Amino acid sequence: MKLDFLTLYLVILLNSLIYCVVWAGFCYVHRGIPGARYWLGSSLMTTLGGLLMSGDGSAYGRLLMVAGNVFVVWGFFFVWTGIRVFYGAEPNRRAGGFMLAVTVLAGILADESRASQNIAYAVPQLVPLGFSLVTLIRKGGGGLGALVAAAGVLVAMAGQGTETILNTLRLIGDLSTDGYYSVAAFLLVAAIFGAGLWNIGFLLMAIDHLHGRLAGLALLDDLTGLPNRRAFFEAAEAGLRQAQRARRPFSLLMIDVDNFKEINDRLGHGAGDACLRHFSMLCAGSEANRVVARMGGDEFATLLVGADAVAARASAERLVQLVARTPLLWLGESIPMTVSIGIAVTDADPACTLERLIDEADQALYETKRQGRNGFSLGGGFRSGEVTAS
Repeated sequence: MKLDFLTLYLVILLNSLIYCVVWAGFCYVHRGIPGARYWLGSSLMTTLGGLLMSGDGSAYGRLLMVAGNVFVVWGFFFVWTGIRVFYGAEPNRRAGGFMLAVTVLAGILADESRASQNIAYAVPQLVPLGFSLVTLIRKGGGGLGALVAAAGVLVAMAGQGTETILNTLRLIGDLSTDGYYSVAAFLLVAAIFGAGLWNIGFLLMAIDHLHGRLAGLALLDDLTGLPNRRAFFEAAEAGLRQAQRARRPFSLLMIDVDNFKEINDRLGHGAGDACLRHFSMLCAGSEANRVVARMGGDEFATLLVGADAVAARASAERLVQLVARTPLLWLGESIPMTVSIGIAVTDADPACTLERLIDEADQALYETKRQGRNGFSLGGGFRSGEVTAS
């Protein structure tokens, strides 16, 4: 089967334009997606490169081919850069500059034979594609989008690698020109198919990123940025099961900000919100192994996996003291704050449920409030007494 080169070049150009439109729209709607603007830049560069290389038959054909290949390699470098940025790395501009320099040098050093020029165009394109493939394999984690993109890059590399091999055979006389052109069009098909696949893969990666971001937002409290009630129950269930399997203790603390309604009534809801954010920062930053969540209103909860009653009481005491000695500064006014805490502990009891722990912690919290607040109580009737700032 014989394929028409002009038609294939037109398909490549139209595909590139379509990718430009898709990525431009995606970047406009989802501006925070890492890597997307580089993939847009890649589509723009390869489109421009294709337009320049289409002037191959003109009086300036050689110059246009070299310039066009520079833009194509630049576009492939943007493919790799977009992948790096997507996975949290910085762009490697030095590597990009080196690739472009090699591309220009290869184009200049190639002789007048078409086989030599084809090698000079194909080999520099393989370099950024190879880096892209390695990064997708190493960082993709087996995700569908990364696998699809890697498959697309691999197809394109297979096409360009075959292009290099066939033209090398032409140079040494082991392949005729007719033999080369009998398969050359299929190598262009590989380029079309590979670019389509990797762009689909990048879109799948971006969609996964958006899905993960939305899922994360669904588990966060808007005001404080802490995990919300839903996230707390998921973490608590998992933590309790883990502790029971490992036969380790597990502690749960229920926490209320004392006199929160009075702060709201006296100073307004802005001050109340500031109090909640202030406490959240104190609580989240006080201990590395603490899981803190806002349950709603002025109520918070903390999980301590591996903490027995002694460790849980010590943690509660440190938190109570920290809050008591760290008032909130609000519009020039110092607002003293205290908290009441109820503690529930299980020592690897396989029959213990999260509902039971929460009920015990709530009862302990009520006991703390009954005794005057600014302290903590342990479920089962133990009262630790009032804690003063130190």
